[in-house]
Amino acid sequence: MLFETKDKIELKVTGMTCGHCELKIEQVLGRLPGVKKAAASRIRQKVVIEPDKSGGLGLQKVKEAIVALGYQVIE
Repeated sequence: MLFETKDKIELKVTGMTCGHCELKIEQVLGRLPGVKKAAASRIRQKVVIEPDKSGGLGLQKVKEAIVALGYQVIE
C-alpha cells in the first residue's frame, strides 16, 4: 500500500520482526539517491520516506531495496 504526499511516502512493509530489521531498512534506504530520511516501524508494518529536494527519488529502487533485504512491500 502506498501513501504519498509532498513531504513523505509511506509503504506497507511486512516481515520486520525486530529493531535490527528496522535499522537495516533505514540504513539501506538512507543511502539511496533522493532519500533524505527513512523510518521503519515493525509494529506499524510501515516505512516512511522523506524525499530530498532533488526530486530524484526512484520509488521502484526503494521497493527493490526493501525486497532485496528479505521484506515484502504490500501494494
